[in-house]
Amino acid sequence: MKDLLIAGGRVVDPLNGRDELADVFISDGKVARVAPGLDALGADILDARGKVVMPGVIDMHAHMRTVLGHPHAQRMVALAGVTTVLDMAGPLENILESIPTSGSGINIAVVEAAREGLTLKSSRPDAAERRGLIEKTLESGGIGVKLLGGHFPMDLDICAAFIEDAARCSAWVAWHVGNTVHGSNIEGMRDAVEAADGRFLHVAHINSYCRGQVRNEVDESLEAIALLKAHPQIFSESYLSPLNGTRLAVKNGVPTTEVTKTCLRRLGYQPTAEGLQQAILDEKAGVLADDGRIGRLIYGREALDYWKKKQSAVVGSFSVNPAASRFLLAQAKRDDGSFVVDAFSTDGGSYPRNVIVENGLLLVAFGALTMSEFVAKASLAGARALGLPAKGHLSEGADGDVTVVDVPARRAAATVVGGRVIMNEGALLGNGTTIICDARGADALARRGIAHVVKEPLQPERFRERFVCGA
Repeated sequence: MKDLLIAGGRVVDPLNGRDELADVFISDGKVARVAPGLDALGADILDARGKVVMPGVIDMHAHMRTVLGHPHAQRMVALAGVTTVLDMAGPLENILESIPTSGSGINIAVVEAAREGLTLKSSRPDAAERRGLIEKTLESGGIGVKLLGGHFPMDLDICAAFIEDAARCSAWVAWHVGNTVHGSNIEGMRDAVEAADGRFLHVAHINSYCRGQVRNEVDESLEAIALLKAHPQIFSESYLSPLNGTRLAVKNGVPTTEVTKTCLRRLGYQPTAEGLQQAILDEKAGVLADDGRIGRLIYGREALDYWKKKQSAVVGSFSVNPAASRFLLAQAKRDDGSFVVDAFSTDGGSYPRNVIVENGLLLVAFGALTMSEFVAKASLAGARALGLPAKGHLSEGADGDVTVVDVPARRAAATVVGGRVIMNEGALLGNGTTIICDARGADALARRGIAHVVKEPLQPERFRERFVCGA
Protein backbone atom coordinates (compact mmCIF):
# COMPACT_ATOMS: atom_id res chain seq x y z
CA MET A 1 0.00 0.00 0.00
CA LYS A 2 1.33 3.44 -0.94
CA ASP A 3 1.88 6.02 1.80
CA LEU A 4 -0.55 8.93 2.05
CA LEU A 5 0.03 12.52 3.18
CA ILE A 6 -3.08 14.52 4.08
CA ALA A 7 -1.62 17.97 3.77
CA GLY A 8 -2.36 21.39 5.19
CA GLY A 9 -5.64 20.84 6.99
CA ARG A 10 -6.92 21.87 10.40
CA VAL A 11 -6.45 18.65 12.37
CA VAL A 12 -9.03 18.16 15.13
CA ASP A 13 -8.37 15.20 17.41
CA PRO A 14 -10.12 15.46 20.81
CA LEU A 15 -8.40 12.45 22.39
CA ASN A 16 -5.01 14.10 21.93
CA GLY A 17 -6.25 17.65 22.55
CA ARG A 18 -5.19 18.64 19.05
CA ASP A 19 -6.73 21.50 17.05
CA GLU A 20 -4.09 22.97 14.73
CA LEU A 21 -2.90 23.26 11.18
CA ALA A 22 -0.87 20.12 10.46
CA ASP A 23 -0.22 17.29 8.04
CA VAL A 24 -1.22 13.67 8.67
CA PHE A 25 1.17 11.05 7.32
CA ILE A 26 -0.24 7.53 6.97
CA SER A 27 2.05 4.59 6.26
CA ASP A 28 1.02 0.94 5.90
CA GLY A 29 -2.55 1.88 6.81
CA LYS A 30 -1.59 3.48 10.14
CA VAL A 31 -1.05 7.05 11.31
CA ALA A 32 2.73 7.50 11.36
CA ARG A 33 3.05 11.17 12.25
CA VAL A 34 0.97 14.32 12.70
CA ALA A 35 2.87 17.62 12.51
CA PRO A 36 3.12 20.78 10.41
CA GLY A 37 5.28 20.80 7.31
CA LEU A 38 5.84 17.08 6.88
CA ASP A 39 7.86 15.93 3.89
CA ALA A 40 6.76 12.52 2.64
CA LEU A 41 8.65 11.71 -0.53
CA GLY A 42 6.88 9.22 -2.75
CA ALA A 43 3.58 9.44 -0.88
CA ASP A 44 0.26 10.23 -2.48
CA ILE A 45 -0.90 13.73 -1.50
CA LEU A 46 -4.44 14.59 -0.43
CA ASP A 47 -4.75 18.38 -0.32
CA ALA A 48 -6.72 19.39 2.80
CA ARG A 49 -5.94 23.10 2.83
CA GLY A 50 -8.92 25.09 4.09
CA LYS A 51 -10.57 21.93 5.43
CA VAL A 52 -10.90 20.09 8.73
CA VAL A 53 -9.13 16.74 9.07
CA MET A 54 -10.68 14.52 11.73
CA PRO A 55 -10.70 10.84 12.74
CA GLY A 56 -13.06 8.90 10.50
CA VAL A 57 -16.78 9.39 11.15
CA ILE A 58 -18.40 6.39 12.85
CA ASP A 59 -22.14 6.05 12.29
CA MET A 60 -23.53 4.17 15.28
CA HIS A 61 -26.85 3.25 13.68
CA ALA A 62 -27.29 2.63 9.98
CA HIS A 63 -28.64 -0.01 7.61
CA MET A 64 -26.41 -1.69 5.04
CA ARG A 65 -28.75 -4.43 3.88
CA THR A 66 -29.75 -4.98 0.27
CA VAL A 67 -32.78 -7.17 0.98
CA LEU A 68 -34.97 -4.07 1.19
CA GLY A 69 -34.31 -0.98 -0.86
CA HIS A 70 -31.14 -1.21 -2.92
CA PRO A 71 -27.50 -2.30 -2.76
CA HIS A 72 -25.95 1.16 -2.53
CA ALA A 73 -25.75 1.79 1.20
CA GLN A 74 -21.98 1.40 1.47
CA ARG A 75 -21.44 3.83 -1.36
CA MET A 76 -23.86 6.31 0.20
CA VAL A 77 -22.11 6.38 3.57
CA ALA A 78 -18.67 6.65 1.95
CA LEU A 79 -19.93 9.70 0.07
CA ALA A 80 -21.05 11.12 3.43
CA GLY A 81 -17.59 10.80 4.98
CA VAL A 82 -18.37 7.70 7.08
CA THR A 83 -15.55 5.21 7.60
CA THR A 84 -17.21 2.78 10.05
CA VAL A 85 -20.82 1.74 10.53
CA LEU A 86 -22.79 -0.18 13.12
CA ASP A 87 -25.44 -1.94 11.05
CA MET A 88 -28.56 -2.23 13.16
CA ALA A 89 -30.57 -5.23 11.87
CA GLY A 90 -28.64 -7.05 9.16
CA PRO A 91 -29.45 -9.52 7.76
CA LEU A 92 -25.83 -10.47 8.45
CA GLU A 93 -25.64 -13.07 5.71
CA ASN A 94 -27.05 -10.67 3.14
CA ILE A 95 -24.41 -8.09 4.02
CA LEU A 96 -21.59 -10.63 3.81
CA GLU A 97 -22.81 -11.98 0.48
CA SER A 98 -23.15 -8.49 -1.01
CA ILE A 99 -19.56 -7.39 -0.31
CA PRO A 100 -18.14 -8.18 -3.80
CA THR A 101 -20.75 -6.04 -5.57
CA SER A 102 -21.63 -3.46 -2.90
CA GLY A 103 -18.41 -2.85 -0.96
CA SER A 104 -17.01 0.67 -0.93
CA GLY A 105 -14.06 0.14 1.41
CA ILE A 106 -15.75 0.92 4.73
CA ASN A 107 -15.81 -1.03 8.02
CA ILE A 108 -19.07 -2.60 9.23
CA ALA A 109 -20.14 -4.18 12.51
CA VAL A 110 -23.48 -5.99 12.41
CA VAL A 111 -26.18 -6.67 14.97
CA GLU A 112 -28.76 -9.17 13.74
CA ALA A 113 -32.49 -8.52 13.98
CA ALA A 114 -34.44 -10.67 16.44
CA ARG A 115 -37.65 -10.96 14.49
CA GLU A 116 -40.39 -13.54 14.18
CA GLY A 117 -40.44 -15.13 10.74
CA LEU A 118 -36.90 -14.00 9.95
CA THR A 119 -34.56 -15.15 12.70
CA LEU A 120 -37.10 -16.43 15.26
CA LYS A 121 -39.87 -19.01 14.99
CA SER A 122 -42.25 -16.99 17.16
CA SER A 123 -42.53 -13.70 19.01
CA ARG A 124 -42.11 -15.59 22.30
CA PRO A 125 -38.90 -17.59 21.77
CA ASP A 126 -37.75 -19.77 24.63
CA ALA A 127 -34.30 -19.49 26.22
CA ALA A 128 -32.74 -22.02 23.85
CA GLU A 129 -33.95 -20.18 20.76
CA ARG A 130 -32.92 -16.76 22.09
CA ARG A 131 -29.43 -17.87 23.03
CA GLY A 132 -29.13 -19.89 19.85
CA LEU A 133 -29.73 -16.74 17.80
CA ILE A 134 -27.17 -14.77 19.79
CA GLU A 135 -24.52 -17.48 19.60
CA LYS A 136 -25.09 -18.14 15.89
CA THR A 137 -24.74 -14.42 15.16
CA LEU A 138 -21.49 -14.14 17.11
CA GLU A 139 -20.03 -17.25 15.48
CA SER A 140 -20.98 -16.02 11.99
CA GLY A 141 -19.32 -12.60 12.27
CA GLY A 142 -21.90 -10.38 13.97
CA ILE A 143 -21.55 -8.73 17.36
CA GLY A 144 -25.05 -9.13 18.81
CA VAL A 145 -28.77 -8.71 18.28
CA LYS A 146 -31.38 -5.97 17.98
CA LEU A 147 -35.00 -5.97 19.15
CA LEU A 148 -37.28 -4.33 16.58
CA GLY A 149 -39.94 -3.15 19.02
CA GLY A 150 -41.05 -0.18 16.97
CA HIS A 151 -41.77 -2.31 13.92
CA PHE A 152 -42.35 -5.83 15.26
CA PRO A 153 -43.03 -5.59 19.01
CA MET A 154 -42.60 -8.48 21.43
CA ASP A 155 -43.82 -8.89 25.00
CA LEU A 156 -41.81 -6.97 27.57
CA ASP A 157 -40.71 -10.08 29.46
CA ILE A 158 -39.21 -11.54 26.27
CA CYS A 159 -37.34 -8.29 25.59
CA ALA A 160 -35.96 -8.32 29.13
CA ALA A 161 -34.93 -11.96 28.70
CA PHE A 162 -33.01 -11.07 25.50
CA ILE A 163 -31.07 -8.38 27.39
CA GLU A 164 -30.20 -10.87 30.12
CA ASP A 165 -29.20 -13.53 27.58
CA ALA A 166 -26.99 -11.06 25.72
CA ALA A 167 -25.27 -10.11 28.98
CA ARG A 168 -24.53 -13.77 29.68
CA CYS A 169 -23.08 -14.15 26.18
CA SER A 170 -21.12 -10.86 26.37
CA ALA A 171 -22.96 -9.76 23.24
CA TRP A 172 -24.15 -6.37 22.05
CA VAL A 173 -27.91 -5.88 22.44
CA ALA A 174 -29.83 -2.98 20.95
CA TRP A 175 -33.51 -2.08 21.08
CA HIS A 176 -35.67 0.06 18.85
CA VAL A 177 -37.92 0.48 21.83
CA GLY A 178 -41.52 -0.61 21.85
CA ASN A 179 -43.35 -3.66 23.09
CA THR A 180 -46.84 -5.13 22.92
CA VAL A 181 -48.11 -2.70 25.58
CA HIS A 182 -46.29 0.56 24.81
CA GLY A 183 -45.11 1.69 21.41
CA SER A 184 -42.08 3.42 19.94
CA ASN A 185 -42.38 6.45 22.22
CA ILE A 186 -41.30 7.79 25.60
CA GLU A 187 -43.44 5.20 27.39
CA GLY A 188 -41.66 2.45 25.49
CA MET A 189 -38.35 4.00 26.47
CA ARG A 190 -39.32 3.88 30.14
CA ASP A 191 -40.09 0.20 29.72
CA ALA A 192 -36.75 -0.44 28.01
CA VAL A 193 -34.77 1.22 30.80
CA GLU A 194 -36.66 -0.80 33.40
CA ALA A 195 -36.23 -4.03 31.44
CA ALA A 196 -32.46 -3.49 31.22
CA ASP A 197 -32.35 -3.65 35.03
CA GLY A 198 -28.85 -2.24 35.27
CA ARG A 199 -27.43 -4.25 32.36
CA PHE A 200 -25.87 -2.84 29.22
CA LEU A 201 -28.36 -1.87 26.53
CA HIS A 202 -28.04 0.18 23.36
CA VAL A 203 -31.23 2.23 23.09
CA ALA A 204 -31.51 3.13 19.42
CA HIS A 205 -32.16 6.62 18.02
CA ILE A 206 -33.37 8.41 21.17
CA ASN A 207 -34.96 11.22 19.14
CA SER A 208 -37.49 8.75 17.72
CA TYR A 209 -39.17 8.56 21.13
CA CYS A 210 -39.43 12.33 21.49
CA ARG A 211 -41.81 13.20 18.66
CA GLY A 212 -44.69 14.47 20.78
CA GLN A 213 -46.68 11.25 20.70
CA VAL A 214 -47.38 11.17 24.46
CA ARG A 215 -46.56 14.73 25.56
CA ASN A 216 -44.88 17.62 23.76
CA GLU A 217 -41.48 16.86 22.27
CA VAL A 218 -39.58 19.15 24.65
CA ASP A 219 -40.96 17.47 27.77
CA GLU A 220 -40.32 14.05 26.24
CA SER A 221 -36.73 15.01 25.42
CA LEU A 222 -36.13 16.24 28.96
CA GLU A 223 -37.50 12.98 30.34
CA ALA A 224 -35.30 10.96 27.97
CA ILE A 225 -32.27 12.95 29.13
CA ALA A 226 -33.18 12.32 32.79
CA LEU A 227 -33.59 8.58 32.13
CA LEU A 228 -30.19 8.34 30.48
CA LYS A 229 -28.50 10.31 33.25
CA ALA A 230 -29.98 7.97 35.84
CA HIS A 231 -28.92 4.83 33.94
CA PRO A 232 -25.32 5.31 32.78
CA GLN A 233 -24.97 1.70 31.60
CA ILE A 234 -27.20 2.55 28.63
CA PHE A 235 -25.53 3.57 25.38
CA SER A 236 -27.54 5.78 23.05
CA GLU A 237 -27.32 7.72 19.82
CA SER A 238 -29.55 10.19 18.01
CA TYR A 239 -29.80 11.30 14.45
CA LEU A 240 -29.95 14.81 13.07
CA SER A 241 -32.28 14.47 10.09
CA PRO A 242 -35.98 15.34 10.18
CA LEU A 243 -36.61 12.17 8.16
CA ASN A 244 -37.27 8.74 9.62
CA GLY A 245 -37.18 5.43 7.80
CA THR A 246 -39.77 2.69 7.62
CA ARG A 247 -41.20 -0.05 5.47
CA LEU A 248 -44.08 1.07 3.24
CA ALA A 249 -45.35 -2.46 2.57
CA VAL A 250 -49.03 -3.21 3.09
CA LYS A 251 -50.81 -6.50 3.68
CA ASN A 252 -54.55 -7.07 3.88
CA GLY A 253 -55.14 -3.36 3.48
CA VAL A 254 -52.90 -2.10 6.31
CA PRO A 255 -49.20 -1.23 6.67
CA THR A 256 -47.13 -4.13 7.98
CA THR A 257 -45.16 -2.12 10.55
CA GLU A 258 -46.28 -0.11 13.56
CA VAL A 259 -43.91 2.75 12.79
CA THR A 260 -45.64 3.46 9.47
CA LYS A 261 -49.05 3.37 11.16
CA THR A 262 -47.85 5.78 13.85
CA CYS A 263 -46.43 8.20 11.26
CA LEU A 264 -49.67 8.19 9.32
CA ARG A 265 -51.72 8.93 12.43
CA ARG A 266 -49.35 11.70 13.47
CA LEU A 267 -49.72 13.38 10.09
CA GLY A 268 -53.53 13.04 10.09
CA TYR A 269 -53.95 10.01 7.81
CA GLN A 270 -55.70 6.72 8.44
CA PRO A 271 -53.27 3.82 9.13
CA THR A 272 -54.44 1.97 6.02
CA ALA A 273 -53.24 1.31 2.50
CA GLU A 274 -55.49 4.13 1.31
CA GLY A 275 -54.11 6.49 3.92
CA LEU A 276 -50.55 5.63 2.95
CA GLN A 277 -51.25 6.18 -0.74
CA GLN A 278 -52.73 9.59 0.02
CA ALA A 279 -49.74 10.52 2.20
CA ILE A 280 -47.40 9.60 -0.66
CA LEU A 281 -49.49 11.58 -3.15
CA ASP A 282 -49.55 14.58 -0.78
CA GLU A 283 -45.73 14.39 -0.51
CA LYS A 284 -45.88 13.67 3.22
CA ALA A 285 -44.17 10.33 2.68
CA GLY A 286 -41.17 9.82 0.42
CA VAL A 287 -40.48 6.54 -1.37
CA LEU A 288 -36.94 5.24 -1.66
CA ALA A 289 -36.00 4.63 -5.29
CA ASP A 290 -32.89 3.05 -6.78
CA ASP A 291 -31.20 5.21 -9.42
CA GLY A 292 -28.44 2.65 -10.08
CA ARG A 293 -25.79 4.46 -8.01
CA ILE A 294 -27.45 5.60 -4.79
CA GLY A 295 -30.92 5.65 -3.28
CA ARG A 296 -33.00 8.79 -3.52
CA LEU A 297 -36.36 9.81 -2.12
CA ILE A 298 -39.10 10.55 -4.62
CA TYR A 299 -42.45 12.15 -3.91
CA GLY A 300 -45.95 12.69 -5.27
CA ARG A 301 -47.27 10.91 -8.33
CA GLU A 302 -43.83 9.58 -9.30
CA ALA A 303 -43.48 8.02 -5.87
CA LEU A 304 -46.96 6.53 -5.84
CA ASP A 305 -46.44 4.96 -9.26
CA TYR A 306 -43.12 3.48 -8.07
CA TRP A 307 -44.76 2.16 -4.88
CA LYS A 308 -47.49 0.46 -6.94
CA LYS A 309 -45.01 -0.93 -9.45
CA LYS A 310 -43.10 -2.54 -6.57
CA GLN A 311 -46.37 -3.84 -5.11
CA SER A 312 -45.67 -1.79 -1.96
CA ALA A 313 -42.46 -3.76 -1.22
CA VAL A 314 -40.42 -0.59 -0.68
CA VAL A 315 -39.16 1.57 2.15
CA GLY A 316 -39.50 5.28 2.63
CA SER A 317 -39.46 8.22 4.99
CA PHE A 318 -41.76 10.63 6.81
CA SER A 319 -40.58 14.02 8.08
CA VAL A 320 -41.53 13.42 11.71
CA ASN A 321 -38.45 14.25 13.80
CA PRO A 322 -39.00 17.64 15.48
CA ALA A 323 -36.12 20.11 15.44
CA ALA A 324 -36.46 20.87 19.17
CA SER A 325 -35.88 17.29 20.30
CA ARG A 326 -33.05 16.75 17.84
CA PHE A 327 -31.30 19.85 19.15
CA LEU A 328 -31.83 19.13 22.85
CA LEU A 329 -30.62 15.54 22.61
CA ALA A 330 -27.57 16.39 20.50
CA GLN A 331 -26.06 18.83 23.01
CA ALA A 332 -27.31 17.67 26.46
CA LYS A 333 -24.52 16.93 28.96
CA ARG A 334 -24.12 15.07 32.23
CA ASP A 335 -22.85 16.74 35.38
CA ASP A 336 -19.28 15.65 34.55
CA GLY A 337 -19.40 17.34 31.13
CA SER A 338 -19.81 14.18 29.07
CA PHE A 339 -22.65 13.90 26.58
CA VAL A 340 -25.93 12.33 27.70
CA VAL A 341 -26.55 10.88 24.23
CA ASP A 342 -23.25 9.25 23.44
CA ALA A 343 -22.95 9.48 19.68
CA PHE A 344 -24.39 10.68 16.42
CA SER A 345 -26.09 8.30 14.03
CA THR A 346 -28.26 8.50 10.93
CA ASP A 347 -30.51 5.43 10.94
CA GLY A 348 -29.54 5.88 7.33
CA GLY A 349 -27.06 4.10 5.12
CA SER A 350 -29.45 2.93 2.47
CA TYR A 351 -31.73 5.83 3.35
CA PRO A 352 -30.63 9.24 1.98
CA ARG A 353 -30.29 10.92 5.38
CA ASN A 354 -26.57 10.40 6.01
CA VAL A 355 -26.14 13.91 7.42
CA ILE A 356 -23.80 13.58 10.41
CA VAL A 357 -21.37 15.99 8.75
CA GLU A 358 -23.91 18.37 7.21
CA ASN A 359 -26.18 18.83 10.20
CA GLY A 360 -23.48 18.28 12.81
CA LEU A 361 -21.61 21.29 11.42
CA LEU A 362 -24.79 23.33 11.79
CA LEU A 363 -24.65 22.62 15.52
CA VAL A 364 -21.06 23.85 15.54
CA ALA A 365 -21.99 26.99 13.62
CA PHE A 366 -24.84 27.64 16.04
CA GLY A 367 -22.49 27.28 19.00
CA ALA A 368 -24.22 24.26 20.51
CA LEU A 369 -21.03 22.20 20.06
CA THR A 370 -17.38 23.04 19.63
CA MET A 371 -15.60 21.43 16.70
CA SER A 372 -13.80 19.10 19.11
CA GLU A 373 -17.10 18.08 20.70
CA PHE A 374 -18.57 17.37 17.27
CA VAL A 375 -15.60 15.14 16.42
CA ALA A 376 -15.85 13.37 19.79
CA LYS A 377 -19.51 12.50 19.18
CA ALA A 378 -19.06 11.73 15.49
CA SER A 379 -16.02 9.46 15.85
CA LEU A 380 -14.37 8.83 19.22
CA ALA A 381 -17.53 7.86 21.11
CA GLY A 382 -18.39 5.11 18.65
CA ALA A 383 -14.86 3.72 18.60
CA ARG A 384 -14.75 3.52 22.39
CA ALA A 385 -18.18 1.92 22.60
CA LEU A 386 -17.44 -0.74 19.99
CA GLY A 387 -14.10 -1.63 21.53
CA LEU A 388 -11.94 -0.33 18.67
CA PRO A 389 -8.96 1.31 20.42
CA ALA A 390 -7.16 2.06 17.14
CA LYS A 391 -10.03 4.18 15.80
CA GLY A 392 -11.57 7.50 16.74
CA HIS A 393 -8.26 9.39 17.07
CA LEU A 394 -5.10 10.24 15.14
CA SER A 395 -2.39 9.06 17.54
CA GLU A 396 0.71 7.47 16.08
CA GLY A 397 -0.15 3.84 15.34
CA ALA A 398 -3.88 4.48 15.06
CA ASP A 399 -5.81 3.18 12.07
CA GLY A 400 -5.55 5.53 9.11
CA ASP A 401 -9.29 6.25 9.07
CA VAL A 402 -9.85 9.94 8.32
CA THR A 403 -12.68 12.20 7.22
CA VAL A 404 -11.79 15.47 5.50
CA VAL A 405 -14.54 18.05 5.94
CA ASP A 406 -15.29 21.14 3.89
CA VAL A 407 -16.81 23.29 6.64
CA PRO A 408 -18.14 26.21 4.53
CA ALA A 409 -19.84 23.76 2.18
CA ARG A 410 -20.98 21.53 5.11
CA ARG A 411 -19.98 18.30 3.39
CA ALA A 412 -17.41 15.54 3.45
CA ALA A 413 -14.68 16.28 0.92
CA ALA A 414 -12.80 12.99 1.31
CA THR A 415 -13.09 9.65 3.10
CA VAL A 416 -9.99 7.63 3.98
CA VAL A 417 -10.04 4.09 5.42
CA GLY A 418 -6.83 2.36 6.43
CA GLY A 419 -4.81 4.93 4.53
CA ARG A 420 -6.74 4.34 1.32
CA VAL A 421 -8.81 7.16 -0.17
CA ILE A 422 -12.22 5.64 -0.85
CA MET A 423 -13.98 8.92 -1.72
CA ASN A 424 -12.60 12.22 -2.95
CA GLU A 425 -14.77 15.16 -3.96
CA GLY A 426 -17.74 12.92 -4.74
CA ALA A 427 -15.76 10.32 -6.67
CA LEU A 428 -16.05 6.81 -5.21
CA LEU A 429 -12.69 5.04 -5.29
CA GLY A 430 -13.00 2.15 -2.81
CA ASN A 431 -14.18 -1.43 -2.88
CA GLY A 432 -14.54 -4.36 -0.53
CA THR A 433 -15.61 -4.29 3.11
CA THR A 434 -13.93 -5.00 6.43
CA ILE A 435 -16.23 -6.65 8.97
CA ILE A 436 -15.81 -5.77 12.64
CA CYS A 437 -16.48 -8.97 14.53
CA ASP A 438 -16.40 -10.61 17.92
CA ALA A 439 -13.48 -13.00 18.45
CA ARG A 440 -15.96 -15.86 18.14
CA GLY A 441 -16.68 -14.99 14.50
CA ALA A 442 -13.15 -14.47 13.23
CA ASP A 443 -12.61 -18.05 12.05
CA ALA A 444 -15.87 -18.13 10.09
CA LEU A 445 -15.01 -14.89 8.28
CA ALA A 446 -11.46 -16.08 7.61
CA ARG A 447 -12.75 -19.30 6.04
CA ARG A 448 -14.87 -17.18 3.69
CA GLY A 449 -11.96 -14.90 2.82
CA ILE A 450 -13.71 -11.85 4.27
CA ALA A 451 -11.47 -9.11 5.65
CA HIS A 452 -12.18 -8.54 9.33
CA VAL A 453 -11.05 -6.84 12.50
CA VAL A 454 -11.67 -8.39 15.92
CA LYS A 455 -13.01 -5.85 18.38
CA GLU A 456 -12.30 -5.96 22.11
CA PRO A 457 -14.74 -7.99 24.24
CA LEU A 458 -17.83 -6.10 25.35
CA GLN A 459 -17.06 -4.33 28.62
CA PRO A 460 -20.25 -2.88 30.15
CA GLU A 461 -18.28 -0.83 32.68
CA ARG A 462 -16.73 1.11 29.76
CA PHE A 463 -20.03 2.86 29.16
CA ARG A 464 -19.87 4.54 32.56
CA GLU A 465 -16.48 6.05 31.73
CA ARG A 466 -17.40 8.63 29.13
CA PHE A 467 -14.98 10.97 27.41
CA VAL A 468 -15.07 14.67 28.28
CA CYS A 469 -13.54 17.14 25.82
CA GLY A 470 -10.78 19.20 27.38
CA ALA A 471 -10.73 17.22 30.62
